[in-house]
Amino acid sequence: MKPSSVIIWEDRLTRLSYNLTLLAAAFGIAAGSAVTMYYDLTPNMGSLEDVLYSITLVLYLLGVLVALPHLLLAALDIKIKLWKQAFVRALLFISPVIVFMGAEGLISHFLWWAPISDTDRFHLLHHSVVAGAPLALLYGLVLRAWWRPASLTPSAVPSRRFWLVSGYALLLLVMAFGITIGAISPIIFIGTTIIGIMALLALWRAAG
Repeated sequence: MKPSSVIIWEDRLTRLSYNLTLLAAAFGIAAGSAVTMYYDLTPNMGSLEDVLYSITLVLYLLGVLVALPHLLLAALDIKIKLWKQAFVRALLFISPVIVFMGAEGLISHFLWWAPISDTDRFHLLHHSVVAGAPLALLYGLVLRAWWRPASLTPSAVPSRRFWLVSGYALLLLVMAFGITIGAISPIIFIGTTIIGIMALLALWRAAG
């Protein structure tokens, strides 16, 4: 892949990451509002809210994963001492992470008022309004102020080994998150790690 093509795809992924983050916040507000209005009228609304909450969770996580190439390319920039460019790319990876972590509790759980925040009725709406939406808008301001793909200096094209290692690291990151939400067992994680390392060594050798 040519260096210019890398920047083009990076720009597309940047916009996709931001759109996913915005969609997560907007969906959280819409779904949270619906839960709040119909909480007393619909049976098992608490269970439905858990399902809706998981959708926002997945959207935020996808926004983070799509932004991961920024971090990988920032590492290449550091290698050739493009410090400002590395900082911008790292910032554009950290931004969706902050939105995700803030909306899921790091910020939203500290901005609370007991009569609202301690009830299931307002849970999803609270997370989305006090943290998700403001942080998503802040992410947009960061993009507007810092992201200038046309001014990027093309760095070295990532090698096949680089993508092998980063792809495997991404897999482990997703699985580690799966453990935290109870979707993946630690045994599966350990088994996949061992098998993956063996496969990665073989692929590394084949990549030359």
